Amino acid sequence: MDLSGAKFQKLSIGAIEQSPEIQAWVSQFNGGQSQVAKALLSHVCFVSRDEFSSWLRRSIEQLSPDEVHALYSVRKLPKDNSFWDVTGKPIVRPGSSLGSEDLVYSLISNLVRSSNGRLLDHPSLSVLKAKRVKCFVLIDDSIGSGDRVSGFINSILMHPTLLSWWSFGWIKMYVISFARTRQAEATILSNIRGSDHRKRKFRKSEKLEFISEIVYDIDWYEARWGEQYAQIINLCQRQTQIHENFRLGYGGIMAHIVFYHSVPNNLPGVLWKKNKKWQGLMPGCAVPDWLLALLDQLSPGKVGNTPIPDILLKLLALVKRGVRSVGSVATRLGIDHQYTNAIINHATELGFLTPQLRFTSAGLDRLVQSKKIEMLPKWDHNMYIPSSWCAGRATVQPLTNESSIAQRLADSVEALVSADGDVGQTSLVRSDAKTATPSLSLKSHLPSVSRMRIETSGPKGSKER
Repeated sequence: MDLSGAKFQKLSIGAIEQSPEIQAWVSQFNGGQSQVAKALLSHVCFVSRDEFSSWLRRSIEQLSPDEVHALYSVRKLPKDNSFWDVTGKPIVRPGSSLGSEDLVYSLISNLVRSSNGRLLDHPSLSVLKAKRVKCFVLIDDSIGSGDRVSGFINSILMHPTLLSWWSFGWIKMYVISFARTRQAEATILSNIRGSDHRKRKFRKSEKLEFISEIVYDIDWYEARWGEQYAQIINLCQRQTQIHENFRLGYGGIMAHIVFYHSVPNNLPGVLWKKNKKWQGLMPGCAVPDWLLALLDQLSPGKVGNTPIPDILLKLLALVKRGVRSVGSVATRLGIDHQYTNAIINHATELGFLTPQLRFTSAGLDRLVQSKKIEMLPKWDHNMYIPSSWCAGRATVQPLTNESSIAQRLADSVEALVSADGDVGQTSLVRSDAKTATPSLSLKSHLPSVSRMRIETSGPKGSKER
């Protein structure tokens, strides 16, 4: 699944680090979780209204031009409620906002006006009969668990006329969504009415077709959240301020796609949930105006002497020390490779580094002015010595604390008088078999000889002359 195309938009590192609203959201996490929270936000993909409408138009145009298609916007209905009223018309929509359905409903109206009668806008049963409609198109923006779509299909089939058409194989349904999970297909097929037995003449799997731009597996977290996905999942699960049913999103989906017109509830709850103890970035499953303005920025602008993010200063400090490998930088900063590449690209765009990760004069000046060269986490440079190097002893390591010093002094007296080590430090040169007491299991043996050797002379004195 390629998420780098033009149809997606992500928050840049500069936007994440410099936005006061995002910083207020990050402050709700513990100090050690802030970088993971920023990495989570950097992987979220945003889809604009224009991109969604263009995709929907392209998907509708792919349908057969010789058939009349009835278009319906998927929405959540109360359980066991029919989609049709007593007159055979779709039930009236409530006056309040219905989230994603509002935009889909308006897009359907625009598509029908320019279709020359090939498309119908939420037609009633009488219109379906008069037009002999055989194709039903159910439109949604995102399908996570599949519960809403399966419930909507069953509400349509609650009318006996539609159920008979479905049973006889006279109609076919197309489920169109911008994104869906592979598991949702199985859920929808198993929950909707009808049989999928191989002996059935009209199996329900043959009467249902899915059309999507993005199809992903729920369990393939790395494709959506990068190499740091385990830490991101752990971050979401540890936020007890959010109900456990929504910490990973509805159904545990952990979706990553946000639409400008709505925020699916299968995203991690830390992004959209709001209560007395937590304030999400997108409360009420809606994208706030400040976030839309942040996404619509065409260029980062000039930095000048304005403060730059601490993580960018850490990157500059690492480059100053000679660390230029993306893997090494990611390890030192405790972030994944994708987030590291975004930081490096941001530093390059600002003119602090060259594409070869070499300092420019502006970057070096900014690092010196920050006076934070020593802000990097301390790295353990002690040499690791494998136990196979020692004869009958535990691994000999450079001493790092007082407790280990006391314990290891009891094991080896020679460590105190090491030729080239300080008092209490084991010499790295002599940490081999010479400095350790030989194991009692080691015994001297005579050189081995071949068992196939044949002594033709026999023992001395026994040879007959």
